[in-house]
Amino acid sequence: MKKFVMALAVVVMMFVLTGCGTEKLTCTQTSKETGMTMNQKIDATFVNNEVTDLNIKLDVKLDDSYASYIDTMKDMLEKQYKTYSDNGGKVDVTTEDKIIHINIFMDAKKMTDKQKKALDMTDVYGTKKATAKELEKQGFTCK
Repeated sequence: MKKFVMALAVVVMMFVLTGCGTEKLTCTQTSKETGMTMNQKIDATFVNNEVTDLNIKLDVKLDDSYASYIDTMKDMLEKQYKTYSDNGGKVDVTTEDKIIHINIFMDAKKMTDKQKKALDMTDVYGTKKATAKELEKQGFTCK
């Protein structure tokens, strides 16, 4: 019996250490608007078919004609993404040359249902397959 319990403990520890039930999804999208190019990357972690954390990176590269407006655009984006920080997310907006970097991290395990609803996370708060399908409808490429 002791050997069985030890073997079972080893198997359980292997599952815990290897992240059994844990899946990653990465989706990317590049789009061009007048005067800028936007590169987006979404990394989601799923445990038992449920989103546990979401990391969104958005880089906005400005053309020379818009480069002088970088500070104004940064301020606008900080205000636009304030909803995320107001609802449990971490938002960081920085600039570098003609690029605005936006990083948003959300730990869904620590967010309330009210916060998730405020961020409209209901469309991406499901299985990996359902999340990928929803993001692909929006023009992302997922793997």
